[in-house]
Amino acid sequence: MPEPLENIGTTRGLSGQLIAFSLLISMCNYAFSDSAPSIEVDSASDYIEAIDLVEAEQSAYAAELSDLYLGLGRAFVVQQDFEKAKRAFEQGMQVERINNGLYSITQRPYLLSLADTESFLGNWKQSRSALNNLYAINQQTYGNGDPRLLPVLDEILNWFLKTYEQRTVTGGYENLIVAERIGETINEITDNDINGNPQEKSSTYNKLASLHYMIADHIRQHGDKNSSEVSFTTGESNVNNRNLTSSHLHFQRGKRALEKAVETLVNQNIDNLEDQASAIAKLGDWYLIFGQKQAAKKSYKLASDTLQTPEGSEDQRPAFFDTPSIIKFEVEELSKAPLEVEPTIEVAMNITPSGRISDIEVINTEEEISKKQLSNLRRNLRSIRFRPRLEDGEPVTSSHSAFFSLSMLDR
Repeated sequence: MPEPLENIGTTRGLSGQLIAFSLLISMCNYAFSDSAPSIEVDSASDYIEAIDLVEAEQSAYAAELSDLYLGLGRAFVVQQDFEKAKRAFEQGMQVERINNGLYSITQRPYLLSLADTESFLGNWKQSRSALNNLYAINQQTYGNGDPRLLPVLDEILNWFLKTYEQRTVTGGYENLIVAERIGETINEITDNDINGNPQEKSSTYNKLASLHYMIADHIRQHGDKNSSEVSFTTGESNVNNRNLTSSHLHFQRGKRALEKAVETLVNQNIDNLEDQASAIAKLGDWYLIFGQKQAAKKSYKLASDTLQTPEGSEDQRPAFFDTPSIIKFEVEELSKAPLEVEPTIEVAMNITPSGRISDIEVINTEEEISKKQLSNLRRNLRSIRFRPRLEDGEPVTSSHSAFFSLSMLDR
């Protein structure tokens, strides 16, 4: 018999079949993510009733119970009762294993839920153990190096990156080290996947570059014992300047990932020049943000030349070369729009050929801006780099305006 869940409710005598059916319908295609539908705070008791009645009418290992325990655990997470949530997920996974086998890949939602719940409890080693188990199950099913491992590897990678901000400096760096190892496996499988979709492979390489950017940014903020000839020139830090060293290794690995993103698109042998130009320009962004100005200039020129049209034909050059744009190396799955729209201010500025901001002026505002606020704004904008406007493939100084968070005036 599975270990009973203690002190989590009693049965009200409703029909077990009806409750189980209703709750199972609501669980269909449910993923433990921010996009999942919300669970009512008091729904745990309904799951408990269904579990009690299914066990009475069938058995303690009835297949329907696994999904009910999954729903129960999520209901407890909503109530922030993480210990009970953990026990519910473990019960559901036990039922799943009994019905579908020890290495059943259907354990995925239970293991991901356990990883999240353990993290809420501060049990980071246990979270990692759940994710290791998830990978081992998929590895056992598909074998080493199989492209079918990529979705679960990507999911695990996202988990470590998503929880990075929740950890201490040391714990966050541990997350990044594990993420890098996962990234190496993803890179190897993607390289060897001759049947992989080129667009998806290019997207994967871009994501790996963003991972190395995160690692380099962590080193920039918190220091590194290794010196480097490559200066990480974006952003600011509270630590002493002599400790601000970027990792040449991560610069090189990120650069190589972006180069492979370009190669993958070029080797398609189809008319995708705009995609190629965008990928080459992103490589230029990488050079620029790491202080490699001449390499950035050459990449931007190549990106512009890629879109050259025959003389006399209509210019099809995308607008992203005509105006400056903020350089970002973010993992797309982790960047989310805020729940509330934050007030903004409009700022006029010049963008230099090296992507720096100069001649800052707040415009179109009825509020008076103090010297202190303007100083705060200038300091905060120094952490932002732009892809400069290109003219005949050459970076040039240009005037530009953009909206930024109003909080930049006061922090």
